[in-house]
Amino acid sequence: MASRDPKLNSLAAVLNQALKNLDLQEAALEARVVMLWPKVVGPQLAKATEARKVQGGTLLVLTRNSAWNQELSFQKTRIVQRYREHLGQDFVKDVRFNVGAVRGLVDTAVSHGPPEEEVRRVRLPVDELARIRAASEGADPELAQAIRRALTREAQIRHWHLAHGARSCSRCGAAHRSPHERCPACRLES
Repeated sequence: MASRDPKLNSLAAVLNQALKNLDLQEAALEARVVMLWPKVVGPQLAKATEARKVQGGTLLVLTRNSAWNQELSFQKTRIVQRYREHLGQDFVKDVRFNVGAVRGLVDTAVSHGPPEEEVRRVRLPVDELARIRAASEGADPELAQAIRRALTREAQIRHWHLAHGARSCSRCGAAHRSPHERCPACRLES
């Protein structure tokens, strides 16, 4: 088995410290739980369900119908255990299922991220670069550099999506492809 590159471990530690300093560590873990859902339950279940959010250690999941609710309720213990394995901690303590509109798993052959070479070519506006620099001020140099790289990459991806048909959320500025003024996350919070 190949050993991990110590520089990658260092970057992971730096990013974890940045999240902790910005009081975003729990929010990042909650987002990771939602993103891991298809991997935890597999593609078949992911097509019939949608992990929405974590509240107080309980993962809230939408299912297409009550039959899926019943099926998944029998698998709660296994699902919680799989999250423990993936996260390396006991963050998800329970899972609650509700019937609702499910987007399901998107076919990765159709839904892929923007081409890396196109993202790297995106030039950010000067004011956005200034905001990115300001966000990393006060951190130690290694942390500041990691923050700048991460924020720059996210901004480049956002600009790429906006240039390719996405719209900007009127509340948070995120790029999204829904017909609404607000992105799906902001609409959930309303």
